[in-house]
Amino acid sequence: MADVFKRFTQKAANTAAITIFTVPVANVAAATPPTPVSTFIVQTIVLHNDSGSGTVNAKITHNNGSTDIEINNIDVAHGSTQQLNGPFVYEGGDSLKIEASSTDLTSDISVLEVKQQQ
Repeated sequence: MADVFKRFTQKAANTAAITIFTVPVANVAAATPPTPVSTFIVQTIVLHNDSGSGTVNAKITHNNGSTDIEINNIDVAHGSTQQLNGPFVYEGGDSLKIEASSTDLTSDISVLEVKQQQ
């Protein structure tokens, strides 16, 4: 199977951490169809504050399957956009989370999914 580009767009529903994606855990033996070994390579994380006033703080977290690790904490001024450039590598069971201080934050994440050939 060829590598696939994916896009995850999310509007903050509240100020709790939102899981943007979780990389599937491989299961090539028991699952039907088998779940291949996958790696997500985050190319860009774009954060936009669509409020008329005020700054939104965004905390970006990499969860390695058991522990949240903050990888960036960024302020986005009202009506502006911030972009973080990767690569950021996520393996099976890892997830990307974003926590915003306001519901005015929209995130757009570009990912390359690499699947191991079987």
